[in-house]
Amino acid sequence: MLAIPDADDPAALLAVSDMLEQCGQEREPLPDYDETRRRLAAGQALNPRMTVVEWLDLWLAGKKRLRTGGQRYETDIRIHLKPHLGSIRLDKLQVAHLNRMFDAINETNIEIEEQNTQRRAALDDLATIPWKGTDNRARRQALKASIDAMPPFRRVTGVNTQYHIKATLRAALNTAIAQRLIPNYNPAEHVELMPGTKPKALVWTDERVAHWQTTGERPSPVMVWTPEQTGRFLDFIADHRLYCMWRLMAFRGMRRGEACGLRWTDFHAPSHSLSVATQLV
Repeated sequence: MLAIPDADDPAALLAVSDMLEQCGQEREPLPDYDETRRRLAAGQALNPRMTVVEWLDLWLAGKKRLRTGGQRYETDIRIHLKPHLGSIRLDKLQVAHLNRMFDAINETNIEIEEQNTQRRAALDDLATIPWKGTDNRARRQALKASIDAMPPFRRVTGVNTQYHIKATLRAALNTAIAQRLIPNYNPAEHVELMPGTKPKALVWTDERVAHWQTTGERPSPVMVWTPEQTGRFLDFIADHRLYCMWRLMAFRGMRRGEACGLRWTDFHAPSHSLSVATQLV
């Protein structure tokens, strides 16, 4: 027996009627009684068919005024969420599905690292083979063919990126909860990931500068000038037409976009961005 709504609730009556009609047309069994009552009380769809991929497309299209994170949302959805979760029904998504997705991402990371190591070793071997000599040319040609057959260098999906993927899904599911498409439960809230790490900022000491000049390797992705180095840079560009901007950035810690006068919406306005970039050249 199905849950029959009160006669003075025409919206609920219509929802039950539509559900019965859909089940009859598709020759499917009636939904569970208790689940139907719960959905009816919560104002949710009684016989949902929306998949995760369908909802993610709707959610992303509804983000009318995305800030700079909008492109990251699209990347997370296209590269990770759709391939791993897209076919699952939205209301059936569980923490176990998300755990499997992140396990698969980490397994792919191991594969990428192994392939990158093999390609890097082959390139190092190629650099040791002399150019002259018939045998050497044959060896180089064979090794080049082997390198061409290898997968190209790829970046792994790091822990910080995985946290962003989780945040994107959490935001999309929170909207689905607010629209009563799914129960008041967000599986993305309960997924545990490895602790994220941010690159440690290091100061450009004389030893680190010498190492960088010799090897071309930066000690850290984030390097900080000393006051003396900042002063030498400002002295060097003293006659440059953008000197005031660089000085303002150095003494006030402004970001590049702030120094250029960009707004959040400007990051998605190619014509404006192009004009700013042209002025900075």
